[in-house]
Amino acid sequence: LDETRAMLRAQRPDARGVIDLAMPHTLSLTFFPAWLGEIERELGTVWTRLMAVNVHDAVLQLVQGGCDLTMVYHHPRHPVKLDLRHYDMLRLGSETIYPYCRPDASGQPEYPLPGNAAQPTPFLAYTPNAYLGRMADLIIRAGNLQPMLAECFEADMAEGLKAMALAGHGVAFLPESAVQREVASGELVCAGSTYTETMDILLDRARPEANGPVK
Repeated sequence: LDETRAMLRAQRPDARGVIDLAMPHTLSLTFFPAWLGEIERELGTVWTRLMAVNVHDAVLQLVQGGCDLTMVYHHPRHPVKLDLRHYDMLRLGSETIYPYCRPDASGQPEYPLPGNAAQPTPFLAYTPNAYLGRMADLIIRAGNLQPMLAECFEADMAEGLKAMALAGHGVAFLPESAVQREVASGELVCAGSTYTETMDILLDRARPEANGPVK
């Protein structure tokens, strides 16, 4: 089936001129548009086709030949596992994740961390397969003061959790770039600046074969 898909993909009109990318939804909404703009200012218009999936599926797309490039998050505790003998990796930048919630009337976090055991903080969580969920778990476990959290909602995309945080439903761990406008407008505030981790943003490709065709 994979061979058939690859054959059909090669038959698309102008397929050689299209760069297929796979990446997490958050990167497709935050980092990718500006990054592509920088590329196009140097090279002119680049025809791209984007698949927004989770990190695991983005890497799987690359391994199975379903895309030319993947743009993914990477952290030493949760690395992207690709054989460097066959794949090239380029670091494009970094992304920091913090807990965010709606502010109260005085502008302070409505749900400041670590919270208290008597009244646990409502927690807006990622689904188990989400890379950002694994990062949130890492932050929670690594904190000197364990936050008192009570999970009340689950979603696989940061945008879904952000919408719930904006509506006042609890605290969500979100990439800083995903909430820039909401923080600037005062709609969201950081619920605890010590609860944080920084991830790399990597661009990966299969290493071209010697004398083989290259886009």
